[in-house]
Amino acid sequence: MTGRSFTGTLRALMLGAALAVSAAAPLALEAQETPNDAQAAQTVSRADIIRLLGRLHEDGAVRADLTRLGFAGEKLELATRHAADMLRDPIIAGYVADRVLAVRDGTAVPVGRAQGLLWGVIDRGLGHLPLRDLRYYYLVEQAVLGGMPEQTCGRAVRGDLTPDQMAEATARAAARLNTEGLRNYYRIQLRAAQLGAQRGPRVLPPERAARAEAAIFGVVTRTIAAREDAARMMGSFANLDRASARDACRAGQVFIEAVLTLEGQELNDALIQLSTP
Repeated sequence: MTGRSFTGTLRALMLGAALAVSAAAPLALEAQETPNDAQAAQTVSRADIIRLLGRLHEDGAVRADLTRLGFAGEKLELATRHAADMLRDPIIAGYVADRVLAVRDGTAVPVGRAQGLLWGVIDRGLGHLPLRDLRYYYLVEQAVLGGMPEQTCGRAVRGDLTPDQMAEATARAAARLNTEGLRNYYRIQLRAAQLGAQRGPRVLPPERAARAEAAIFGVVTRTIAAREDAARMMGSFANLDRASARDACRAGQVFIEAVLTLEGQELNDALIQLSTP
């Protein structure tokens, strides 16, 4: 199995982790659909959508959903406020509105199809973060993965979870982060979303991307070789789809742990490469 193919699997996992921002927001958007989505889409303006996004948190649905997912006390307040900050930010809301109104095959996209845009814009901006913040983001992602039940973690790494299942699993794990860690994580998510809306995804030049892939493959290979269960771990990487949940989960954890041992420019480029959609 090549470093690139496993990187692709990890990217699917990382995209799901962004859903911890607020799993309820897309559901609230979905509820705005009418029986005639195409007609409704034509009559909704950019300003209308931005106003709608800014009001989604007001009915208590986001707070209720976060509570159900395990947020409580100060962390519930942080998560609820973060959801509101994301939805009310003019840069992010404008990005979502533009995508809702984008023309595809001559038909405007219905408001309800905005599901996922809030999550994706974070992903688009990660590569623009300074190394300190990007590294911290992936450290939290590592903690989120480690906080999942083993069966869920393994299914996540194998790509067996639906987007909704991934959203719930990662949100539940994020709810167990410490308060300061959650605060910093949300700060970084908000900044990444703004950068993603303004600049789009960052893509390394081909030569740097190739070096980053080689660094990732090299450090993961060395990490596996130093383990007592190297043969079993290598087998999990080579046949991830067939690995048990336990082995797949551990493979994902080892992958992130290994990459985060890189330093300086190598680490910077490796994390940008992992952050490229």
